[in-house]
Amino acid sequence: MAGIIESSPAHQNFSRYDIRVIIKFSVILGKDASCIHKDLVTVLRENAPSIQTVRKWVKAVSEGRDDMEDEPRPGRPVTACRDANISQVLVSLSDDRRKTYEQKESRVNFSRNFLRRFQTEQNDFLGRIITGDETWVYSWDPETKRQSAEWRDFDEPRPEKVRRKQGALKVMHMIFFDINGVILRWPVPIGTTINAQYYKKVLQDKLRPAIRKKRPGLLESGILFHHDNAPVHTARAVTDVLAGYKWELLEHPRYSPDLAPCDFHLFPKMKEHLRGQRFETEEDIIQATKVAIKNLDKCSYVTAFKDWLQRIEKCANNGGCYVE
Repeated sequence: MAGIIESSPAHQNFSRYDIRVIIKFSVILGKDASCIHKDLVTVLRENAPSIQTVRKWVKAVSEGRDDMEDEPRPGRPVTACRDANISQVLVSLSDDRRKTYEQKESRVNFSRNFLRRFQTEQNDFLGRIITGDETWVYSWDPETKRQSAEWRDFDEPRPEKVRRKQGALKVMHMIFFDINGVILRWPVPIGTTINAQYYKKVLQDKLRPAIRKKRPGLLESGILFHHDNAPVHTARAVTDVLAGYKWELLEHPRYSPDLAPCDFHLFPKMKEHLRGQRFETEEDIIQATKVAIKNLDKCSYVTAFKDWLQRIEKCANNGGCYVE
């Protein structure tokens, strides 16, 4: 769930060494790279290392590497107080295995219920679902390594690449879509406090009118509404509105972006179109996001729902483990 829950300072203080120790500890516990990466994302959120980095260190530890320090480099070494950070995450990862079991059980239950509904109602079930979430769109989002790759002769030196951070200016977008496409794209004005009351107002004043205009038949057939279980979404003020509209809520398991179509499909696809571009103003970001969504093929939304169904089947069959 992007943007609603900001990382606390404690989530931003882990060095690369700290993370490697956590990976080593997790390997000893018998966890694979996917589960370790999921744990790190849960604790560190956007500051977590990539799955490729986790796999690299899992392989190194599995092959017998004990030292988690970087290889010696010229210059003065960087020192830091690590014990508190390491202890904090080790507690988070190992203190309560029951919680991990319950989370997996919740994911399996969600998946089985979803599949049961689909088997009974088929495409009518998928056609009634509206799913949505929030995400930040930045004034500058650097290209991925794949996007910035370039052809060169084998004897040409590798070009230097400067590590660039995301731009400071950002606009949160609330986006809701179904199997036929986007129903509402709502850019949240900069400086707005996003709480349950604001989210409720968007549902009432923006989303419901958009459904009435673009998907009038859904209001008659019955909407199946899906969003993740961020506190803003699960607040009483929001659930009361959904109940008042008689929108059936599809419960989402905690810590499961891999089962949320916005997170595993729509937002990555949308941001592919935006990476590498610079935007000077809030309006520039809003317009570019509008164009990026407009440029997505209509089949992309059908694909999102098909992928969702496949992910849910995998989750039901693998005991609730994270699905890549």
